[in-house]
Amino acid sequence: MKLYHITISFALIAFTLIIISDIRTNNLNTVIDNKKEIDGFIDVAIDDAVTRLIEVGENNKIHINKEKAIESFFASLYSSFGILSDREKQQELALYFPVIAVTVEDGYYLYYYDEYNGADDNTYTVRRWSEKLPYYYEDEYFLYGFTLSDTITLLDKYCKLDSSASQKVYQMNYKDVGEKYANVINSSNHFLFDNEKFETLRKTTIASLIENSMAYYISHHNKIASNHGITYNFNLPPISNNQWMPYLDDCSIFVVFQGYPYGNEAGDVYNRFASAGAKISKDTLFFIEQVDWYLLYHKSGCPEINEKNIRFYNESYFTIEECVKEGAYACPKCSALGVYAPDYTAH
Repeated sequence: MKLYHITISFALIAFTLIIISDIRTNNLNTVIDNKKEIDGFIDVAIDDAVTRLIEVGENNKIHINKEKAIESFFASLYSSFGILSDREKQQELALYFPVIAVTVEDGYYLYYYDEYNGADDNTYTVRRWSEKLPYYYEDEYFLYGFTLSDTITLLDKYCKLDSSASQKVYQMNYKDVGEKYANVINSSNHFLFDNEKFETLRKTTIASLIENSMAYYISHHNKIASNHGITYNFNLPPISNNQWMPYLDDCSIFVVFQGYPYGNEAGDVYNRFASAGAKISKDTLFFIEQVDWYLLYHKSGCPEINEKNIRFYNESYFTIEECVKEGAYACPKCSALGVYAPDYTAH
C-alpha cells in the first residue's frame, strides 16, 4: 500500500471518529438540556403547589388545602410538558410520581396510588390520601408527639409526672417541661432540657417517619406501574439533610419523580426528589387570648398562652396592627413593644 493510501485511510478513520464523538457530544448536550428543562418544570410546579397549600380565610383563619396544592402542582406540570389538554399523556406522566408528602403542623399526609376491585370484577387504579400520620417518638417513660414548632404532646405512660393521676396526656411548649418537671425527669441530658438536642431529635424524627412512609408507598407502586407497562424499579432515593431540614419548620411538600424516560439514549431516565416550604414562619403569627376583662395578643410559641382562653383556637393574626384592631393589649412576656393592659389592682 502506497503512503498516500495510508494517509487517506488514516484521515477517513480519524474523520469517522470525530463524527462519532461529535454525535455523542451532541446527544449528551441534548440530555443535559432536557434534564435542566425538566428541573425547571418541577421547580415551578412545586412552587405553585406550596403557594396554594395555605389559605387565609375570614378573620385570618389559616386553612391547609392539600387538595388544591396537588391540583395546582399537576396543572403546572401538565402545562409545562405541553399536555394540558391530553388526558392520556397526563395519566402516563403522573405514574412517574409514585408518592407526594404534605406536612402540616401536627402530622403529614401521603398522596399515593392504590388499586381496588370494582363491582364488575375489574381492577382500577386511583390516587388517594392517607390518613394524617403523627410525628411521634417514644422512650421508656413517654410517647412524644412532635409538631413543626416548639409545642409537644406528652403521653405519660407510667404517671411519672403526676403519680396521683392515671395515664395522662399533656400538651405544652417543650421548654415548660424543663421548668415544671425537671425534678421528675432526672436525666440532665434529656433532650427536653437542651434546645439543640430538641431541634435535632424533632427534625430527624419527622424526616425519618416521612422517609419510611414514602419508601413503603413507593415499593407498593412498582406493581401498579408494572400493570401500566412501566418496567422501571421504583425505590426511594438517598435524601440528604439539606433536602429535609430546611422544610421541617413550616408546612411543606415533598415530591418523588422517578423513572421518566428522556434524552436520546435508551435507558436514560429522570429521577428527582424535590422539596418546598410554604414560607410562612410561625414566629410571625399572633394569637388573641381572653384574660379576665381584656384581650391579650401573644406571639406564636409564647409560654404564657393559655390555650383554653384562646378566642378561636384555629385563628391567627399576621400583624400587631390586626390584633390591636380587635382591641387586644400586648403580652408583656413576648412583646417588647406595644400597649399593655392597665393594672386596676394597684393602689
